[in-house]
Formats: sequence, structure tokens, C-alpha cells
Amino acid sequence: MAPDPHAIVAALRAWAEAADWVEWVELGGSLGRGAGDAYSDVDAGIGVTALADDDPRIAAALDAATGFAPTAATLRQRLGDVTHLVCVYRDGRQLSLVVFDAAARNGLAPQSTAVVDKAGRLAEPIDPARWTPDAAARREWAFLAWIALGDAARHAARGRPWRALGSLTEARNHVWSLHAADLGLTYPQFGAVTVENADAPAPQGIAATHPADLTGPAVLGAIEAVAALLDQYTGADLKPLADAVRPRFDLLRD
Repeated sequence: MAPDPHAIVAALRAWAEAADWVEWVELGGSLGRGAGDAYSDVDAGIGVTALADDDPRIAAALDAATGFAPTAATLRQRLGDVTHLVCVYRDGRQLSLVVFDAAARNGLAPQSTAVVDKAGRLAEPIDPARWTPDAAARREWAFLAWIALGDAARHAARGRPWRALGSLTEARNHVWSLHAADLGLTYPQFGAVTVENADAPAPQGIAATHPADLTGPAVLGAIEAVAALLDQYTGADLKPLADAVRPRFDLLRD
């Protein structure tokens, strides 16, 4: 039986409650939305009072995390304005902890649970509409998908199948995001993750976008399958882009 990730959540809660400089703990991911199981990672954020760049309390948080269970390895990453701490335990459980300035939160994110909330910053839910992509964001996803499809064809024609597969995957991911947005799901930018977490239907024909192998004909078939799905998200202003990219597909025809 797999070790219980909820025990890591309990340890995180106890530590945060005792640390006067931690104002809140927000639990996200599958555990946060109440759909976790024994194999779920612990995805959480903590709010640190008056957090500064390279704040020593970030190291203190990572040190604390290593005490929740015997630890295999840790990682500290800078992601934009926040620090991401990863702690993998010897029994396979994983804690992904994002360190925020406490004032950055003015409510509880959708599909999350407030584990600790000393100042009431997580008392009210944040409107999920904050994550609804506008027309410009959707256009960008479609634009980038077409560029990635052209790159996939070009790389495959040059005999670079793994680069082609990478570009094909990028294009497919944008289609997943557009599909999630069409379904009105929260966090559509996460694409397939969002759709599957919601038990929502996949785009019809998405399986054909995965090539059976890395030969030219298989990659071409997958590229064309992505393009067929992408057409419905391609507005009139992007039709010339699609028309400019499609001739690259001919590089893979016999």
C-alpha cells in the first residue's frame, strides 16, 4: 500500500501553524480539490510575511519540508516572482511547495483548500473568471499551434524526428488548451490536465494526433490531424497563417 500523502499535508499544517512568519497554506492539485489518492503529490503554496528576495526563510521552509519524512532529494527553483521548492521523499511521496509573499493572496484559488489561514486572506473564493482566457489569449494559442505544426513538418523533413515530435506535442497542447477554454473549464491553459481532471470529453479525433512511430508518413498523419482540430479555432485573421504553414506539410509527402 502506498504511503499516505495526507500525512505530509498534516506535517505541513503543523509546521506552518507553529511558524509565526507563515500566514497561510493553500493546498491545490488533486488533494486540494478533494480528488486525491495514495499516489497524489502534495501541491501547496505558503504565504510568508513580508517576503524578500533570497529571503532566508525560503531555505528554512525547505529545511522544514525535509523533516516531514525521510528525504531522497530536494530542488529549489525560481519561477518568475516566486520560489518553488520540491521535496521528494524516499517512499515516493512528493511535496511541491510554492513560496509567496503573503500579501499576494486576496482569496482562495479555485479547486484549492485553505489548510492554514491566520489572517483570513483565503476566506473568500477568487472568481474563476480570472483564469478565463480572453480572445487575445485564444488567438495566441492558435497562432503558436500553427507555427509549431510548421516546425514539426520542417524538422521531420530534415530527418530530425525527435524535434518534430516535440513541435507536434507543443501544437497538440495548444489545441487541448483551446478545447478546455471552449468547455468553460477553470485553468484551461493546463490543457489535457484540466480536461481529464474535470472528466470532460477529449477533443474528437485527438488520438489521431499521436503518431504510431517517427516515420515521415506517421508524423504527417499526426500533423494533419492536429491541423484539422485547429481549424475550428482559427479565426479569419489567422487563415492566411494556416495557408502559409500548410505547404510545409507537402515536404513529407511522397
